[in-house]
Amino acid sequence: MLMNVLVITSLLITNLASAQITVVIHEKTGYEGKEDFADRSAKILPEVINSEKFKADILNGTFTEKNELTNQQVYDLIMRAHELHGPGRTDKVIDLRVRTMSAQVDGKKWMRWCRPGSAVGTIGKDGGKTGVVTTCPQHLTIWANRNDTARLAGHYAHEYMHILGFSHLKIKSTSLVYKVGNIVEQLICSA
Repeated sequence: MLMNVLVITSLLITNLASAQITVVIHEKTGYEGKEDFADRSAKILPEVINSEKFKADILNGTFTEKNELTNQQVYDLIMRAHELHGPGRTDKVIDLRVRTMSAQVDGKKWMRWCRPGSAVGTIGKDGGKTGVVTTCPQHLTIWANRNDTARLAGHYAHEYMHILGFSHLKIKSTSLVYKVGNIVEQLICSA
């Protein structure tokens, strides 16, 4: 009897440790006709994050601004999917709440920064620790018109890293937050 309990316990621990993460978009605000595009982008995100290639890219990558964590700790944090900010916090589930940026909520300055080709080059923002992923409506429209699910999924991954507690100083070439978004986008494009 004790042997059976040990075997079952071992199997449960192994299954929990290897459980795949999922992605759930709980809310979409301002997506006006692009909800299906958001769903398709979110649907491919766990396929990438659960892949061996993503794991290898994180474990072997060179990153800055990773909160003094090792690459293994960063990977484990991503795979735990336990949000620090916002109302999520169901482990193994990337809980997303998404909205488009607006002048009323975010201010005219952010809308100027959202313009394609602006000097700032803003694509979105992390929502100020609210757990809400904000996307510039201009970029969302461009990606939706091109059916560029890789770009939106990469953006979601970038902003999700903020929800996990990482930040950046606009060092796009080495920052963990930027590189995770780029890894996701590249893996989708190469599939």
